[in-house]
Amino acid sequence: MKLKSANKTRPQISLTPLIDVVFILLIFFMLVTKMTTYQSLALYLSQMNDQTSALKPKKEIEITLVTTGKLMYQQRDYSLLSFSQSVPANTISKLNINIEFNVTAQQFVAVKETLLSYGYTDIEEWVMASQNEH
Repeated sequence: MKLKSANKTRPQISLTPLIDVVFILLIFFMLVTKMTTYQSLALYLSQMNDQTSALKPKKEIEITLVTTGKLMYQQRDYSLLSFSQSVPANTISKLNINIEFNVTAQQFVAVKETLLSYGYTDIEEWVMASQNEH
């Protein structure tokens, strides 16, 4: 037995009430939202004079790590502390370390970590050939 199907009509959706709801929500959020302005911090920079080192070009220097754990720079021996006081880290761009052949890895790592803690950031190391090799 075949049943009769009812006429299928699609319900119509009226857009007018939807638009009303959207406008009510828009007005609600406009009233509830707190409009704030961004606050800024006044920054006053001091004038730089000719004696500041900020404009001076930084140099690349070369030092030698000797087997005693000292640094040799310009034919003088330095301890790590005296070297960092004589040549501050902010005055150089790169520190090239020549490592004597007999320096142990432990000595080198200790020296490099100490130099990094003193503020030397760009460090390049080179191992010097032994005296017997020609």
